[in-house]
Amino acid sequence: MASKNPKTRVFRVSPASKASILLENDKVSIIGDSRHFMVADERGITLKGPLSIVADSMNIRRGGLFVGINDFLEMIPSTIVTPIPQKIPYPPVFMAANIAMDVAFFMALLV
Repeated sequence: MASKNPKTRVFRVSPASKASILLENDKVSIIGDSRHFMVADERGITLKGPLSIVADSMNIRRGGLFVGINDFLEMIPSTIVTPIPQKIPYPPVFMAANIAMDVAFFMALLV
């Protein structure tokens, strides 16, 4: 819930700098200039400007469950004879395995 009198902090390299980080009680803004910025608030995340994602489609998760197909398979057309799905359900069970390994490691430190 947003307060009526938010405290605001602004971080800049110099007073003349266009780039800044703006922190409020319920909002964060990373600003490059008036045409390039990112805002995270109660409405979601807003990006403005060109976007570059440096990851293959197998490492981009959508909805927490689905990943894209291999980038090579995206070049092959999907037909009735050779149907190729665009998204693969890939449950995040590897996270549970990593947590179990971390718990085991820290339990070993306690002994």
